[in-house]
Amino acid sequence: MRRFGIVCAALILMGASDSVEPPRTPEAQAKLDKWLEGRVAGEPKTCVKTEIVTSAIGIDDRTMLFRDSPRIWRTELRASLQCGQLGKQATIHTESAASRVCSGQQLEFSDGGIDGACVFGDFTPYTKSK
Repeated sequence: MRRFGIVCAALILMGASDSVEPPRTPEAQAKLDKWLEGRVAGEPKTCVKTEIVTSAIGIDDRTMLFRDSPRIWRTELRASLQCGQLGKQATIHTESAASRVCSGQQLEFSDGGIDGACVFGDFTPYTKSK
């Protein structure tokens, strides 16, 4: 999996000059809407507990969600290689010296023959509206 560190670093450099993001597919938008339906965004955080990223949901190659009942955390990825393919049975690896992961850190995964890597952006919590 370490080979993805080089790939993600290259993706960050290539993506840094792109100011316009491609439109989200209708399928990815529907998936995102389903997960966030009835929820309100909170204040973005730079770091979250490491346990949160074990319940990752790949939306597409630019957005990932994490379940932390009762919250859903959203991160807009700085770089992505196959992260939209991330499924429930994925084996996830992050490197963290503390019990948290932060914006700019990398997640690597293997999921049924698909290997991928992502670089996190900030984490925005979504909670059910009252």
